[in-house]
Amino acid sequence: PTTAAPLGLLCMALDKSFAGDFGLFGEAITFLSSAAQTVVAIWFIYISVVFETLPEPSWFPNTTGIGIAAVKMFLYWTMGGYILSGVSLVAFFMFYFVALYRLHTNKKISAIVCWLQLSGPAVVLYALSIFGQPGSDVEEMSVSNPKNKEQYFQVHRTYFMPLIHLLFVFCMISMASALYCLKTRWASIQSKEFSPAHVGFCAPLASHTNAILSYRSNLNKYSLSPPTTLFKSFLYQYWCLSLICGTVLSVILTFKFLKNLPSWCQIYEVEDELSPLPDDENILTRLLQEGETAPDEMNQHYVSAAVLQANETGGLVRVLRDGEMSFVRSRRMPSMGFDLPMNTTELMSERDRLLQHMSYAADPSRDRGGIASFNDGAIQQALRASLRTKLNFISFDASTWMRGEDNNL
Repeated sequence: PTTAAPLGLLCMALDKSFAGDFGLFGEAITFLSSAAQTVVAIWFIYISVVFETLPEPSWFPNTTGIGIAAVKMFLYWTMGGYILSGVSLVAFFMFYFVALYRLHTNKKISAIVCWLQLSGPAVVLYALSIFGQPGSDVEEMSVSNPKNKEQYFQVHRTYFMPLIHLLFVFCMISMASALYCLKTRWASIQSKEFSPAHVGFCAPLASHTNAILSYRSNLNKYSLSPPTTLFKSFLYQYWCLSLICGTVLSVILTFKFLKNLPSWCQIYEVEDELSPLPDDENILTRLLQEGETAPDEMNQHYVSAAVLQANETGGLVRVLRDGEMSFVRSRRMPSMGFDLPMNTTELMSERDRLLQHMSYAADPSRDRGGIASFNDGAIQQALRASLRTKLNFISFDASTWMRGEDNNL
């Protein structure tokens, strides 16, 4: 679930780039990306259930993000747009409130993931905007009749606008929550090097700005109040501020991303790194195979087991060995989805914090990688022993130690 989280952003980018342009080619890309995002959403929810993770904002690109596909699909297939918009709305009410609560009860959720909460209500509000306009040429011609137009507007004021108002309130709640989470986690994110995950700050703010524009457009269309009211003036000024901040942020982060991209994509030799354990041998998979679980909780003080698995497993890189290009697994990844990679010290510490939490581990008769007790002193002793022996579950990056990046060891 950790490394699969950004897949929805790729589909959203394709929808934004090709829908409405490039003729039949653009239409084909829109249909394919919309279908792909729907499949990704189903698959992502499935693996999240298997890994027993709870909703957090990193779920939004793969779930509520279908709202972007809904708006673009509406250009070609009205009913398809309505269906995807409804799916986005249902996903929002299923996941948003749990995610919002967990952000403030789990300090281990990263600042970037917290910032993604902006995209939850924003994308849904933007998606529902298609219900505020005629769905066909026939309906548009019907609305041109003064009697039908009055009824059309009355229905939208009664049923459509209250939902739009509610989503706007959630957008503002998410903005306040995101700023607070960023403030409380600022020291943590400053201590990390710039990575691809940092670009995750761009899309949510852009979605928020887009949602404010959509809300303002619907408000001006269906509201009976004059455009010079204090609230409408504030809304325009807030939209301008969001647009300017989002543009500046996107330009800066995009520049830094392109500047660092060659070093992230550089093929390097990994002979000095002990290869991470395969996916079927890491801690989480072994626990699941033994019938144990490490589920997320509403209130928790440890890193999600899914995030630990991503850091333990690493990723595949293609390197030159013996004159041939081959794939090897490495933990030297610039990011793990929307999460920043852990160094060796952090990974060991968080792994054992998770193990401490699990009730079964108090049984000393079972092999837990050298950890037989959940007494802190025993854990530290076991860790020192494991360093001298086989280093269970994780692999060490020897060159990282030599560079002195793990100062705590």
